[in-house]
Amino acid sequence: MTTEERIDAALESVLREAGSALKNYTTKITLNRIRMREAMRKVMADSYIAGSNDHYEATKKARTATKGSG
Repeated sequence: MTTEERIDAALESVLREAGSALKNYTTKITLNRIRMREAMRKVMADSYIAGSNDHYEATKKARTATKGSG
């Protein structure tokens, strides 16, 4: 699945829960569709970065704890 497909799938999931669908956003409002994709891309990127940072901090703490106990 490409990045664009993952973004559209995430948008579709959110819109479905709101009682809508991505297909309802036609060329008439393409700018809004592009903005929705940009917003979803930011949410997904921010979540990935936060998870990566959390993993880094946990790994760093684990290494420090291991060095201190030996």
